[in-house]
Amino acid sequence: MKSLRGIVRIALGLLLVIAGVLKAGSGEAMAETIANYRLLSAPAAQILAVTLPWIEMVAGLLLVLGLWTRAAAGLSAGMLGAFGVAVLSALLRGLDISCGCFGSSTAARVGFGALGIDVLGVAGAVFLTRTAPVEDQDSVR
Repeated sequence: MKSLRGIVRIALGLLLVIAGVLKAGSGEAMAETIANYRLLSAPAAQILAVTLPWIEMVAGLLLVLGLWTRAAAGLSAGMLGAFGVAVLSALLRGLDISCGCFGSSTAARVGFGALGIDVLGVAGAVFLTRTAPVEDQDSVR
């Protein structure tokens, strides 16, 4: 169980770090990608475009390093769950837009592949929140 937890923790962490790094520095393009989902106001999309990459990178780094694993996994589950809802909403409304999953420069479109990544990510994050030792919370001290 411990080795499976380590694999999931590092894989999910790297996924988030890579996604955050690819989004960082492209605030205007990311704001447009987020706005294309038609779920948030323009100011909210702009704020999310600037802050989201950093939140992803911090959560991912915490997971990779094994620090505050439950908290980082809980944050990851929330983010990936929200991404999944946005992707599913776009699919149900027939929007042909970039998913923005790994930055606005990727050609990935909203689709079942993006939804699958989100669902697997949520499953991994929930697994980590339920199985991470409590002492992980004190590892920063």
